[in-house]
Amino acid sequence: MLLPNFVHRSFELISQLFTINPAEPFKTGAKLVSMLGTAVAVGAVLVTKTYPWVKAKYDSRSISKSVGAKLFSIAGIERSLKYYIPPFCQSVDPAGGEESRLIHSVQAKLFDTLDNVLKKSSDERYHILLADSGMGKTSALLNYYARHFHRWRKPCKLAVVPLSVSDADERIAAIEDKEGTALFLDAFDEDTLAMVDHAERLRMILEQTKTFYRVLITSRTQFFNRDEEIPKETGVMKVAARQAGESAEYVFYKVYLTPFTDEQITAYLKRRYPLWHRKKRRRAFEMAKKIPHLTARPMLLTHIDDLVKTQREIRYSYELYEEMVKAWMTREQGFIEDPEELRRFSELLAVDLYVNRQTRGSELIDKTELVDLAKEWGIRILDDRLSGRALLNRDADGKFKFAHRSIME
Repeated sequence: MLLPNFVHRSFELISQLFTINPAEPFKTGAKLVSMLGTAVAVGAVLVTKTYPWVKAKYDSRSISKSVGAKLFSIAGIERSLKYYIPPFCQSVDPAGGEESRLIHSVQAKLFDTLDNVLKKSSDERYHILLADSGMGKTSALLNYYARHFHRWRKPCKLAVVPLSVSDADERIAAIEDKEGTALFLDAFDEDTLAMVDHAERLRMILEQTKTFYRVLITSRTQFFNRDEEIPKETGVMKVAARQAGESAEYVFYKVYLTPFTDEQITAYLKRRYPLWHRKKRRRAFEMAKKIPHLTARPMLLTHIDDLVKTQREIRYSYELYEEMVKAWMTREQGFIEDPEELRRFSELLAVDLYVNRQTRGSELIDKTELVDLAKEWGIRILDDRLSGRALLNRDADGKFKFAHRSIME
C-alpha cells in the first residue's frame, strides 16, 4: 500500500509539471503552489512511511540471513525494527521503587553503552542486560545488530543466539572465530536448564563462552528471586597483569533497560502515526496520557493501535492485555466460526507449554502435537486455524510459540 501511494503521488507531480502554461501566470502560480504541496506530501510519505517500511524489510532479511532464520523469523525481526526507538539504560534497577519512572539514576543511551562495551580498550568482557517482561530486550539486540551490520568499521563480529531454543549450546559451539566475536545470548530466563538451576546453567554457559571476545546475556529481572541472586562473579580468571586491588576474575556488569521517557513515547507515536492520520494520532496520545506506566513498556506501546480503535478506558495492565486479545479475536472473526473456542484453546495451550517446558526442552510445540491437544480438549477448529490464527508464531523448523512470552503469561 505504501509504494503504490508514493508512485501515484509522484506521477501526479510530474503530470502537473507538464501542464504549466507560461502565458497564464496566475494559473501557473497556482499550479506551482499545488505542485509544492504535492512535493511536500510525496516527501512526507517517503520519509515517514516508505523509507522506514523499506528499511525494515531490507534489514529484517539481512539479519535473518546472518543470524539464522530458524532463530528469528523475518516477520518477527521486521516487527522489532519497524518504528523502533532506542532506549536508555542505567546501572540501578528501575523497578526498585513503587513507580519505575520516578527512580533517579545516571542514564545513558543503550547503543552508546554497547559501543563502549565492544571497544578493544574496554576490559569489561561480561555483561547482563536486565529488564521486566515486555521492555524490549530482544528488540534491542536485533536493532543493535542491524546497526552493527551497516557499520563500515566494526570492532568485532557479532552473533546473537536465543537461549530459548533447545540447541543453543550446539549453535554457540558452531560459531567460528570466537576470539573475534561478541556473543549476545538472549532470554536466559527462557532457558529450560536455567529454570531448574540458574547458577549451574550459568556456570555451563560461561565455561562454553570463555574464549569469546565479549559476552552479553539478557534476562528478565524477576527471574531472580532476590537481587543477590543476580550473578556478579564469572569464575573466568584474568590472564593479563592487574592493578593493585583489581579482582583476579572477570565480573558481570549489570545494565538495566530504562522505561520509556515521555519524549520517547512521543517520538514513537509520531513515527507510528504520521500527520495525515490526525485522528489516530490524537487518540493515541490520549491513551498514552491515561496509561503512562504501561506505555513506558515498548511491547505494550506497540499494541496501542488496538486501543486506538476502542473507546474503553484503560487503568490497569490486565485490561490492556484483555483489549489486545479482544482486538485479535475481532480480526479473526472472518476466519473462525467461534472466536471464544480459539481463546479457550490459547489459554489451555499457555498452561500446557509452561507445565511441560522441561519435557519439550523449550516453550515451543510441533504442529502435530498442537492438533492432538485441540482434539483432546474438544476444540472444534480446523487444524490450519490453530496455527495460522492463534496468538502464535512459527519458526523455520515448523514449531510454534506465543508471539510474546508476556502474552503467554
